[in-house]
Amino acid sequence: MILYVLRYFPTLSETFVYREINELVRRGFDVRIAAIGERSDGVLQDEAPTVPVLRPPAGLGGTKVVGPLARALARPIARREWAWLRQRYPPKVAARVLWLAMEAERLGVVRVHAHFAGEAAEWGRCIAAILGVPYGVTVHAVDLFRPRDSLPRIVAEARPLIAVAHHHRQVIADRYGALAEVVRCGVDPSRYLAPRVQRSKPVLRVVCVARYAAKKGVDALVRAVEELPMDVALRLIGDAPARLASDRTTVGALPPSQVPGALARADVFALPCRIAEDGDRDGIPVALMEAMAAGLPVITTDISGIGELVDEQVGWLVPPDDPQALTVALLQAAASEAERVRRGRAGRERISARGFTVAAQVDGLLAAWGSV
Repeated sequence: MILYVLRYFPTLSETFVYREINELVRRGFDVRIAAIGERSDGVLQDEAPTVPVLRPPAGLGGTKVVGPLARALARPIARREWAWLRQRYPPKVAARVLWLAMEAERLGVVRVHAHFAGEAAEWGRCIAAILGVPYGVTVHAVDLFRPRDSLPRIVAEARPLIAVAHHHRQVIADRYGALAEVVRCGVDPSRYLAPRVQRSKPVLRVVCVARYAAKKGVDALVRAVEELPMDVALRLIGDAPARLASDRTTVGALPPSQVPGALARADVFALPCRIAEDGDRDGIPVALMEAMAAGLPVITTDISGIGELVDEQVGWLVPPDDPQALTVALLQAAASEAERVRRGRAGRERISARGFTVAAQVDGLLAAWGSV
C-alpha cells in the first residue's frame, strides 16, 4: 500500500497530483491519502481520487489518539521524530503525525510519497521513518524557491527525490548537493480532442487558467488585453477577483472536467509568468500542457523550467514583466489564424513526444521508486 501525504485534500489547484494517483490506481496499486487539511475550492474539484482518505483527529483527547500515541512513543525512533516535530509544531499537531504513522502501519503501508517539499513532506518523512519504509517527495516550485528550513533534510533523505524540470534538478544540486530525478507532470491528451469552436465574430479569444498569484502574471495579462487596439475577449479561469471583470475580461473558476471545453472555445492561451518579489516562481505550469494538448498556441515567459516545454515553434516566449513584448505577442497571435493553428498543432505533438503525459509521469515515478 502506498500512502500519499497531502497538505490539502481536496483542492482545485492540485489536479496533477490526483491524476497521478488515479493512474496508479488504474494500474492496480493500492493507494491511501493522508490529508492534513482541505480548502474551500475543493467543492469544484471533480477529478479527486476516490481512494480512502485518512484525516487525523484534531484533538489529543480520547482513546482514538492516546492509544496510538502511546504505542508510537514507546519506540526510540518515534521519540526522535517527536523531538524533531516539536521544533516545528505544537504538541497537538505533532501528535497527529504520530497517529497517522500508527494508522499507516496498521494498514500495511510500504511507501510514503508527498508532492511539495513543505509540510506534507515533513509529515511524510516522519511517518516513513517511524514505519521503517522509504519516502519520496516531488519538488515543484514554491517549495524550492520559498523553502522551509527543513528542506535540506527533506531533500537529503528522500528516496527518491523528484524534480519536475531539469532546471529544478540543477537548482537542487547547486543549493543542496542532492541529486534529483526528473519526472515531469503530464496530462491525458485524449481529454483535449474537442473540435475548435469557431468564432461568431472577428475577435481574438484569449484564455488563461491560473491561480491569482503574483508569479502567474495574471494582472499583467489583464492590463495588456485591456489596452489592445482590437476586439479581444479574455477568459480568466481561476480565483481571480471579480474586480478584474470588464467588457473584455470574464472571471470565474471551473471544475477540471469543464476546462477542455473552455480551451476549445479559445484561440490562444496566455500565462505571462514572472518571478515574484518573494522569489516564488513557477516550475512548468500544467495549465500550459493542457492548452498545448488542446491544440492551442501559448504565450508565456522563459523562466524556470518553462523553456523545457515551450519555444517559438509552439507559441510565443516573452520576457517576464515586459508589457510591450506581451502586447506584441498578442498582436502577432491575432494577425494570423494559420500561424496559430500551426503552432497549436506543433504543441499538441510535443506533449506526447516529450513525455508530458500522465502515463509517462507514472512510468517515471515507478522507475524512480524501483520497487514499491
